[in-house]
Amino acid sequence: MELNANKAKHLTAFPLLGLCACRYASATPTNYKAAAVGGVIGRRQSAMDAYIGKHILVGLTYLNKDGSVKEQVQLHGNIIAVSKSTVVFERSDNGEEFSIPFDENNLDADETDSVYELKSTGELVENVDFISSWTIRPPQDD
Repeated sequence: MELNANKAKHLTAFPLLGLCACRYASATPTNYKAAAVGGVIGRRQSAMDAYIGKHILVGLTYLNKDGSVKEQVQLHGNIIAVSKSTVVFERSDNGEEFSIPFDENNLDADETDSVYELKSTGELVENVDFISSWTIRPPQDD
């Protein structure tokens, strides 16, 4: 999934390993279950709650303005909150919360017994429930 920093008004910049990365401004998503008990939103939130506690592996590819790859980052951890717009997980490397946009089409279930090696650290990651990959483009000059 690609993110264009120009069009993603809900994203803000923050430093990640010395880079400018994109992250939701709020790490505390709204609880939609309380807003519509038993309604469509309530049922959808119940389905989203099924993600809580699952292990996610996230790949982020940061591009330069010319489209070349600036850096690739891999993060993983357990999902701690989900809303209709955000997935928040606790990073395994430092315990900090990290959020990505919620997109069911970009949360691929990993039903294999694969072991993943993180390129940046060499860490071996097992028991992954979901994989999500994102490409982040810098804002284009007007």
